[in-house]
Amino acid sequence: MADIRKFYADVQRCLKHERASSPKYNGIKAAKAVADLFLSYAAGMGDLPRSMMQYWEEKYIQTSSSPDNEPTPEHVDWLANCLSFMDGTMDSSQDFSPEDWKELKDFVNYEAEALPLTELSAMMTTLVNKKVL
Repeated sequence: MADIRKFYADVQRCLKHERASSPKYNGIKAAKAVADLFLSYAAGMGDLPRSMMQYWEEKYIQTSSSPDNEPTPEHVDWLANCLSFMDGTMDSSQDFSPEDWKELKDFVNYEAEALPLTELSAMMTTLVNKKVL
């Protein structure tokens, strides 16, 4: 998996590009570009990243009270936390809501057969430690 600091830097570049490419910033379009970036960082993980990204778009972006300001730093953090979760590098400052953990557990369980064993093991360990399983 990729370095999370690089992911954040690439997100900032992506958002800067979205702001420069149009006279009026489109937060939904920018969020889609960030989602595509997330998918590129999580290559090799089957459909798990796509499930995470779709959940993120539905729960956080499409329901935003301020879509012109998307993606917010908190929503970018959510995707970065997913990357850390997938490669087993989550630290104590990174977390999800109980509802998010339940969804992530379901995604992992559904995709388990297609995931690399090392990453699957790391995610299952995190789910056990977070008392989601």
